[in-house]
Amino acid sequence: MSVPRSGVLTTALTRRGRQRFSGTLRLHGGQGGEVAMRDGAVLAASTPAAPGIESLLLRSGRVAEADWSEVFTAAAPYGRLAEELVERGLLGAAAIEVLTQTAVFDAIFAIALGGVTACTARPAAPGDLPPLLPAEPGLDTGRIVRETHRRLEVVAGWQRLGLSIHTRPAPAETRRNPALAPGRAAILATADGRASARDIAFSLGRGLYSVLSDLAILLKDGLITVDPPSGARPAAESVQVGAVRLEEVPLAELPIGELRDGSSPDALLDPAPSAETAAELPRRRRGTPGSSIGA
Repeated sequence: MSVPRSGVLTTALTRRGRQRFSGTLRLHGGQGGEVAMRDGAVLAASTPAAPGIESLLLRSGRVAEADWSEVFTAAAPYGRLAEELVERGLLGAAAIEVLTQTAVFDAIFAIALGGVTACTARPAAPGDLPPLLPAEPGLDTGRIVRETHRRLEVVAGWQRLGLSIHTRPAPAETRRNPALAPGRAAILATADGRASARDIAFSLGRGLYSVLSDLAILLKDGLITVDPPSGARPAAESVQVGAVRLEEVPLAELPIGELRDGSSPDALLDPAPSAETAAELPRRRRGTPGSSIGA
């Protein structure tokens, strides 16, 4: 039986979570990526396929480049980037928590979407640099696996219409001029038939899944066109639009202070429960310091 494209990744996350692993998982295949873990929880994730922390902050306009340079110079060498952003009034603790969790969910989704063929685990060692802005105190791997499966299921429906990270959406020929949310209007203005969905995410400082979700809505509303996949194209009305979650809100709209009701962003980000389908894969060891394939 063929292994689902997310099988190696989700199996590795599940196994290392149970083992309370500390170190880095290096994912191979597609555009690849890395996942930083501590005591079995995920602190950060990165991939060339999705915007990282710096892009999410600067491209969204939440933090000016000059301010970021000052904060980075003053605090990054000492691991105090989050504290410095808060002390300077550039971001609140709640916004930082949402930002870091956004980056983790989006990067792991993008890694899984590109396909993972192998995973190498590198245990933490003295002198390792910590993530730039970790998602403290760490995210549960089971929660990440469930959310990744949910997103992949939604995106599978979009792909049948020709919508993927490589899609180059173009504005539809229509006289309609509907009122749009600012984030969606910005995506529509950027959809020129040349920029891919991934390009748009990097350009606007938005999460990749968030951009794909808005593109699906614009496609359903007949405001953009995409090249259909081979074969018959389903009706646009069949586009599935997932429920918008806090981690999908444009970062420029996040509050600088704490959440008004004092609730934890972690609670608001908690995805709806779904069946976990990742199957355990046999382990395979290589003659290198890390383990691979179901790492």
